Amino acid sequence: MSILQYRFRSRILKMNTAITVTIPEPSDHKTPPERTLDEIYHGKKYPTIYLCHGGGGDNTLWTRNTRVEMYGNEKRVMTVSMDLEESFCCDMKCGRKYFTYVTEELPRLVQALFPSSPAREDNFVAGFSMGAHCAMKIALRCPEKFAGVWAMSGAKDQVKMDQLARKQGIMASNDLIEAAFGPMDEVRGGENDLPALAKSLTESDRPRPAIFHSCGRQDYGLELCQEFADYLTELGLENQFFTPDGIHDWYYADRMIHKAIFEGLPIREIDY
Repeated sequence: MSILQYRFRSRILKMNTAITVTIPEPSDHKTPPERTLDEIYHGKKYPTIYLCHGGGGDNTLWTRNTRVEMYGNEKRVMTVSMDLEESFCCDMKCGRKYFTYVTEELPRLVQALFPSSPAREDNFVAGFSMGAHCAMKIALRCPEKFAGVWAMSGAKDQVKMDQLARKQGIMASNDLIEAAFGPMDEVRGGENDLPALAKSLTESDRPRPAIFHSCGRQDYGLELCQEFADYLTELGLENQFFTPDGIHDWYYADRMIHKAIFEGLPIREIDY
């Protein structure tokens, strides 16, 4: 597997940022030895999973805390992890335009510089914790660009999650969350409200992404994740929700990204 960290200046964010990219190795043990170099390398385009980190994270966490590099090599799928700060992938009320960056600028850059397929059926998004909200929002708002999503421990009603966090005394980064979303009493029905986005998708003729989401049985957010899954089902939006044992940590995220790559997301097989 090849792993690269690419640093650049984003035109949308108006700042320097970075991505971590993993690319399958065409010289792995699965490649028939009689294949020529031209056959192996010429015009190869890979399915790609965009990975969103949790709050307080950065573009390195997926490769540092999970075995996604190894999984991607075995499945022959690229991964791209980006920096999101505490933005919840919003075009922030007070801050930078992260949603526009991730859905407009970043795919163009990745497809121009790396062997990433531009086809909708080859592009996916996944995320953990805050990144689960990001991933689900991206899939619901941009179903023409992404064929599937796996949201881990975080795709839920953000207004209710804010209320739960305050009730439990989880006050970390609340000022940054408000900078991203604006006042919580203004989120309902807007571009960052997952229930409203799901309802809008079902009322349209836009394509439906394959929706997978999960939350550990011992995770404090399980009830709200289950509620969101039930809501999608009530809307008639096909989805699969998994609740294996696990808490809100990277050990759980590692198990789920393995399941996403090998069992869930409809990733096509690449043949060398």
